[in-house]
Amino acid sequence: MVSKVRFMSQKYRLFQYCPIKQKVVPVEEVQRRAQSNARDLFIQDEMEPTRNPLNPKEVYTSKSKLRAAYKAAGAVEIGDSYDRGYIPDQESGASTRSMAKHLSNQIIDRYRNGR
Repeated sequence: MVSKVRFMSQKYRLFQYCPIKQKVVPVEEVQRRAQSNARDLFIQDEMEPTRNPLNPKEVYTSKSKLRAAYKAAGAVEIGDSYDRGYIPDQESGASTRSMAKHLSNQIIDRYRNGR
């Protein structure tokens, strides 16, 4: 009876796309990202130490304090991706299409190679 169960489990294996390995793998091998802390879900004010380009002697580790220094100096912070034509709906669609194409290519490759 054990050999029959083992045979069936090998014959009817389930596969799933693994986002970490970026390929189709057996369900048992799918790796999942674990959220280490709830605070990681929110945008944080802390950042790597950054020099103020207006006054190189000042180093900031807080985004809000750096922005306040820009504002106090009369500078305007630029670099927002929306100003350069970034459209979130198109970007997320492009990512989904790219992943779907990559997945279909892997399925076709697996089918052709008989794995």
